[in-house]
Amino acid sequence: MTSFDFLHIESEIIGNKIVGKAGGVLGKMLQSYVDQFFEKLNTLKVIAKVNGMHVYNLYNPPFPSQAGMRFLERKLRMMLYKMAFPVTANLAITHKCQCQCIHCSADPFIDPAKKDLTVDEIKTVVDGALDLGASLVIYVGGEPMLREELYELIQHVDKTKAISMIFTNGLLLTEENVQKLARAGLFSLNISIDSSESELHDEFRAVPGCYKKAFEGAERCRKAGILTGISTYATSESIMSGKLEKLLRIARDQGFSEVTIFDCIPSGRFLKDTSKILTAEDRKQLIAISKKFHESNHPMGINCMSIINSPRGVGCYGAQSQFYMTAYGDINPCDFNPINFGNVRDMPIQEIWKKMVTHPDFSKRYPTCRMQSKAYRKKYIDPLPPNVRLPVRIEDIPSADAVDQEISLAGVG
Repeated sequence: MTSFDFLHIESEIIGNKIVGKAGGVLGKMLQSYVDQFFEKLNTLKVIAKVNGMHVYNLYNPPFPSQAGMRFLERKLRMMLYKMAFPVTANLAITHKCQCQCIHCSADPFIDPAKKDLTVDEIKTVVDGALDLGASLVIYVGGEPMLREELYELIQHVDKTKAISMIFTNGLLLTEENVQKLARAGLFSLNISIDSSESELHDEFRAVPGCYKKAFEGAERCRKAGILTGISTYATSESIMSGKLEKLLRIARDQGFSEVTIFDCIPSGRFLKDTSKILTAEDRKQLIAISKKFHESNHPMGINCMSIINSPRGVGCYGAQSQFYMTAYGDINPCDFNPINFGNVRDMPIQEIWKKMVTHPDFSKRYPTCRMQSKAYRKKYIDPLPPNVRLPVRIEDIPSADAVDQEISLAGVG
């Protein structure tokens, strides 16, 4: 299923453009698709350069590189096999964290009765994800830097196949730890920042000084050659008050390569609270702000999920280009979506992935973020009882034919 020996792609930079040539048995037949890919790629903003290669965002390998070519090969493989393959393996390696964020999406997954995967078990999942074609391995938490084997896990990622990233609160980005991350081969990291106001960020995280330590740690990473980004989220208040735009200016002035702006998604402790979902006017303002910064002459890029997770973008990432794994091995479409398709202790990730992407509700591109879709929530989220232990097995979701039809016809909401 995953062998792609009948196609290989070579690429190089000519002038300031990347060109590619398809080889192998199917090379000639697929060359036009390769040309279209690079034509689109060359219109994108270069946010950084690594060893002479172009970095277009922190979630994809630089081009041209072996790992970067796997991203293109995945697209061609999907076309040939009529099935989705993952770009990203989003792996929680611990649920421990120094912060006590009220908005934590991972908190409901914590189960003291379960044991974290061992390092060898995590490595098996990484290898399986690379076998499926993933070109990005993200280690998350909790706080991934609380797991002492993090450096070993980063080193385990085959750099000819994928890049590695972490999401971190930044509290442990000391000089010693940053050097260990660099030696292990970490490509990039995102620090999670809740507000442009340091006092509010520290209050949300319940850790005094968290904001200052995060920015200081990010600067150490840049000096060590690790690309840095900020992960934040947009609320109606932060958009209208100017706080979000202020954070983007801070990121630009500090030297971050990228800011990822998530929508405020009903998940975690707020799984049933849809009151914070952005309005149409919120999204219009958010997109305008994002475009202004992304299209400026400054190299910093903006990933605005209101655009990306929409019909104008790629739609929902879950079960199309990524999967999420809890620290106990449960596999969900994404870290915000609590629907579970299996555990890696019971079956290989390759089998769980196939189960997920061949399910009737997950086998096709969903044009919006599922967790913000009224139709999806009506079937999968609304029926969940209060205080249910998450994640919930897909088999335990009540069948609802009417909702099935609504999902297939609408897919939006």
